[in-house]
Amino acid sequence: MSKILIIGEVLIDLIENQNKFSWSVGGAPFNVAYNLSSLSDEVTFIGQVGNDFFGEKVKKLVSEKFNFHSEIEMLNNKNTTIALNIEDEQGNRNYSFLRNNTADYAFNWEKIEKLDLKKYGLIHFGSLFISDNCSREKMENFVKTCKEANVLVSFDVNFRSDIFDSIEIAKNSYRFFIENADILKISNEEIETFFGYKNDFDVVRENLKNKVVVLTKGKSGSLLKINDKFYTQTSFNVRVKDTIGAGDSFYSGFLHKLLKLDLENPNDEEVMKTLEFASACGALTCSTEGAIHGYKIEEDVVSFIENYSKKKRFIFFKY
Repeated sequence: MSKILIIGEVLIDLIENQNKFSWSVGGAPFNVAYNLSSLSDEVTFIGQVGNDFFGEKVKKLVSEKFNFHSEIEMLNNKNTTIALNIEDEQGNRNYSFLRNNTADYAFNWEKIEKLDLKKYGLIHFGSLFISDNCSREKMENFVKTCKEANVLVSFDVNFRSDIFDSIEIAKNSYRFFIENADILKISNEEIETFFGYKNDFDVVRENLKNKVVVLTKGKSGSLLKINDKFYTQTSFNVRVKDTIGAGDSFYSGFLHKLLKLDLENPNDEEVMKTLEFASACGALTCSTEGAIHGYKIEEDVVSFIENYSKKKRFIFFKY
């Protein structure tokens, strides 16, 4: 069981389907924390919500979760952040954030700076705070402290263009965190945004050295680099209900298994099983509605992999 600290946004996903809206608790780092606790990891999550209807729903949800140590504060002078998830005419889903006087980046820095980092094997954080100058500078200093304490730092790029005035501002704001993460999660779209060309292997090899990099490619699978060695994994073919939180679920499964590896000299078979497990987590989340309901315990993921493998062993012939 790993002790993991996760810092970042917890918010409400307001999801549109055929001009009707439903809501669920979300936020990429929150999703990772919640799913890791389902996989039996001991997780502490630091974030903020408003003292409002949605904030109450978040607090109730985490109070019922085993292995989830909530440090979520309710702020009287802020609203809970809302992420609108809208489907366009081509069927693609796009996010738009309601962040006027909201809580997602209003961290209690005095508490964060007093954390006993020796308690944790990994510190993971999200990225919405990067758009706020004060929070970004504070987090840069915190990451430096983590590095000095030899604590692994994980960062999910999770780029959202609508919270920045320009791509160049975003690139400059992200640079420190991409360079200083020990473990980096990035998508193929983000590779193109931040590095300007699409050859995944070349981008990772040339620009993301000396770190563990996991590149998510949706239905095309994933790519992993450890110690300049590359591994690939195809995705599981499932009936998709929605893709909300699938990447976060993938990353939860990835971190859960990665922390059990010898990162200095990893076993190839164990690395491939890590990617397979992560992909199964993402697939299970795609096959259910919402970001945090794909699996309740680790055995759910193991059973899914075993059953999927059995189905592939059978070949049917039509005469």
